[in-house]
Parts: sequence; C-alpha cells; structure tokens
Amino acid sequence: MNSGPDYIMASREGLYIVNRTQWRRVADGYFFGVTVEGSGIYCFKTVTCAEAKAVVNSGTIVRYEYKNGRLARPETLVDGINYNCHQVDFFDGAFFVVDTNNQCILEFDAQWRRAKSHQILPTAARNSPGDAHINSFLGLGDSIYLMLHNGARAIPSEIVEFDRGFRKRRRTTLSSPGCHDIVRLEDGRFLYCESFKGQLACDDGTKFKIDELYTRGLSVGEDEIAVGSSLYGKRLARALLPGFVTFLDRSFRRIARHYVSAAPTQIRRLDGADLSLSSPR
Repeated sequence: MNSGPDYIMASREGLYIVNRTQWRRVADGYFFGVTVEGSGIYCFKTVTCAEAKAVVNSGTIVRYEYKNGRLARPETLVDGINYNCHQVDFFDGAFFVVDTNNQCILEFDAQWRRAKSHQILPTAARNSPGDAHINSFLGLGDSIYLMLHNGARAIPSEIVEFDRGFRKRRRTTLSSPGCHDIVRLEDGRFLYCESFKGQLACDDGTKFKIDELYTRGLSVGEDEIAVGSSLYGKRLARALLPGFVTFLDRSFRRIARHYVSAAPTQIRRLDGADLSLSSPR
C-alpha cells in the first residue's frame, strides 16, 4: 500500500509521525494543539491536571524543526500560559492559542510577544454551566471560526464566526454537544468531529461514521482525510488510553486504519497542504 503523506499527531504521550502504513513516536511530552509552517512544527505543550494544581500557568508553545524525518530539540517560544489550552494556528500575521480554561483567544505577534487577549465568554469554573470549553480555531478570509464544545452547558456544540476584531457575526448550531475541529470544505460546508458519536459530520446534516470511539483530530487534504479516535475514559486515565488513526478518501471511503499507542488530540499534515490549517499551502 502507498503510505501517502505524513502527519504530525499530538497526544498526551508525545508527538507521533503517522501515515497510512506506519507510526512512530518522535518526541515525549503532553501535547494538545499542533500546527505546521514551513519546516517548523509548533505545539502547545502542557502538563497533567495534577501537576497544574501546583502551577496553573505551566503551558508553553514550543517549536521543533522537522528535517529528514527527525525533530530537532525543541525551542520554547512562549511560556507561562494556562495549562488548559487547545488548538494553535497561524493566521493573518499572528499566532493564535485557544485558551480553553479562560474562554479567550491569545494572539501573539511575529516576535512571540502577547499582542492581545480576546475574551470570548466570561471566565467560568471548569465543567460549570458557564464553561463552553472552546477548543478549535480556524481563520479564513476575513473571518475567524471557533468551536464551542458545550458539553458542560448541556446544549449542542456551536461554530461561531467572528470578524478579525473578534466581533461576533453569526452562529451555527450543530447536532450534538462535545464536538471538536473545524474544517471549511471546498463546497462551503463545515466538517467537524462529532466526537461522542464516533463520526465526522457536516453542518448540512451529513454524517460519516468512523467507529464507536471518540473522534478528535482532523486533517483534510486534496485527496485524503485523516481522523483520530480513541477510547474515552475518566480524565485521570486518558494519558493511558490508546487510539486509532483512520484514513479516508475525499468520498469518505476508508483507505486505511491503524492502532496507535496514544489517544490523538490533534493531527496536521506535515506538508501543510491541509484545509484544517488557517493558512494551508
């Protein structure tokens, strides 16, 4: 089988390089968001919830240089951010971090200085009725889209569109709570992980079953889709749970699938030809 393109997969057990035929761990650590630009891999690296009790602002942004199938030693670009952040991405000359814990979006300039903090919702206690658990970011044109998970609010997830100044434009209500990832397809539809139902879904109601697990981590190329899934356990056990990466063609037919030793938290195509990125090649 053709191995297809390579992907970087973030997890609570490290960074992995995966493709249709194989996977390997290339860095240790506790990772959520990951994005690519040129030969650089940029990650949100964090700590466990237990470790965060001592230092809540223990999250960092790190950069790895990827060459000849290997990662160079990481460079820390930003430190002292909240441990409970999720997706990261480049867009419109800035670098954005979804600060899930504080319900805001952090914006960093080209010198890695914090330029702004965009408060999307009031801060709320974790898993309280006010906790939207914002987890995903997509910049496109003059718009920014955010995914509101909404599990603790007991309402369906939402994709909310903002202008570049984070003024709200419109809201798309999805079919269930607990969703992750935002991709705008070529035909204008939003594709996302309907996580609790083990599937991908579009905002027009189309569904694509992956498995009976928890889908999270989505990468969409011109002719291939990669999606992560995993067992879903109590938070303290999630670092121990394995997962899968499933590869689909653009008609959502399965090409390949394999087991990986960690649960995917994010997946991005290494060559940057990925609609999941705000600035795809």
